[in-house]
Amino acid sequence: MNNEKTPIYKRVLAIAGLILILGLVLAFLLVAVFGGTESKDTFMGLAGLIVAVPIMLWLLLWGVSAVTGRHNVASFDAGTSNKNHDKFGNVVPDGEIDTVVFDIGNVLTDFAWKDFLMKKVNDEALVERIAKATVYSDDWVEYDKGNLSNDEILQRFAENDPEISDVIKEAFQNIDGIITKREKTIPWIKSLQAAGYKVLYLSNFSKQALVGCPEGMAFLEETDGGILSYREHVVKPDPAIYHLLENRYGLTPSKTVFIDDTPVNIDAAISLGWKGIVYKDYEQVKSELNAMGVKY
Repeated sequence: MNNEKTPIYKRVLAIAGLILILGLVLAFLLVAVFGGTESKDTFMGLAGLIVAVPIMLWLLLWGVSAVTGRHNVASFDAGTSNKNHDKFGNVVPDGEIDTVVFDIGNVLTDFAWKDFLMKKVNDEALVERIAKATVYSDDWVEYDKGNLSNDEILQRFAENDPEISDVIKEAFQNIDGIITKREKTIPWIKSLQAAGYKVLYLSNFSKQALVGCPEGMAFLEETDGGILSYREHVVKPDPAIYHLLENRYGLTPSKTVFIDDTPVNIDAAISLGWKGIVYKDYEQVKSELNAMGVKY
């Protein structure tokens, strides 16, 4: 727990609020016991104030918390009373780690390209052939770099298997639905934040997938920020994208843990002084986070 003393002005305000509420309750009881029929309006008025004043005080404190970002007794974080807090009332994480960085595809969402293609062509052999020309190809990274137009990327895919070029172009004219949501994602993010951790994302990701999969990507609004590669025209495992995240969000490498399903991306993070976990499933990652002192 935080051992710093509560500032005097906060204690004065708390005492004043308590006196006000107790005064209203006492007046209400006195009117109820000693008041006559002519005190009916006063009685009803006091009853209303006893209900309204605490609500108004709570709303006022909640508003201050929302505007300033400083937690107080009205903040929606009652479950953190056993945590350490900074001077503003924000939760301070236990242990060394203070930031958790997530990859997106197959970590916070499902990269559901097989289902996506099956809906387009309904032929498993053809799906595998299309995949070799697209998602398995080196050209797929051009989606994530954001340097080429969609037509230019489709042309590269088509050139990888000219015999089915029309099928490839039709299948990938848009990639709406290729990313699907995971139900655990938002609760996971919120539980980490409630424990005081900054939650960011760092992902090789295309504009087409972001725009075409709004349901799957809705979790972005719950994070504290991050980087999608197409906006910066650089992809993992290039050290430049890791440094960009560090500088943009003031990260300390040794206090940052990165979770990604691709080992080479984790190796790059570790080489820069970050902690790293190769994602296999939620429980495995939670266990490894706990071993690092990340409790939530």
